[in-house]
Amino acid sequence: MQQIKSKNIEVEIRARLDNTTEFRKVLNTIGVKQVSSLYVHDIYFCLKTANKVEDVEMNKIGSYSLRLRKSKKEGENEHITINTKTITNYGDHNAWEEHEVEVNDFLEAAEILDTTEFKPFFELEKTRYVYALDSMEICVEDIIDFGGAVEVEIMSLKGEENSAKEKILDFLNKCNISNEHIVPKSITNIIMKERAFKQEITI
Repeated sequence: MQQIKSKNIEVEIRARLDNTTEFRKVLNTIGVKQVSSLYVHDIYFCLKTANKVEDVEMNKIGSYSLRLRKSKKEGENEHITINTKTITNYGDHNAWEEHEVEVNDFLEAAEILDTTEFKPFFELEKTRYVYALDSMEICVEDIIDFGGAVEVEIMSLKGEENSAKEKILDFLNKCNISNEHIVPKSITNIIMKERAFKQEITI
């Protein structure tokens, strides 16, 4: 058996933004460069037995999200992925074990999930502006029917999560993001609670 590689731990902290345009100006002022922008369409899936928010809330170790994503950068082809994020510490939505694979067909992938043990339970669309600084990826997002948000991410090795969190918080403080705007779980979690099992999702 081949040796399993070190697990990818995605450390991320998110905050709501009152004005994404002004925040992007702050990034430019402190010398953070934009590397891309893209349209993103996400559909989240859960077990068919789930029917309320409590059934899909991720707190227990081993609980996970299952996301089908279609994204497109200007001038490029669509990029389609299936992604899972799994809780590694109880209730901690700032550090996950993450796995992702690229697929060729968005609709067919959705059908595969939908005709097995899963069903779609909410979706979202957004425009994402991606910036990079050192080991950080900074994503500024305009989310349709929700508003603005920023997500700062560092891919970390297990055991280095706390130092990564401190680095992200220092950066957000430098960008004048107050603690009141930082989201304890995730922007997606907020949207999920607003939309779960309420949307008519056509595949």
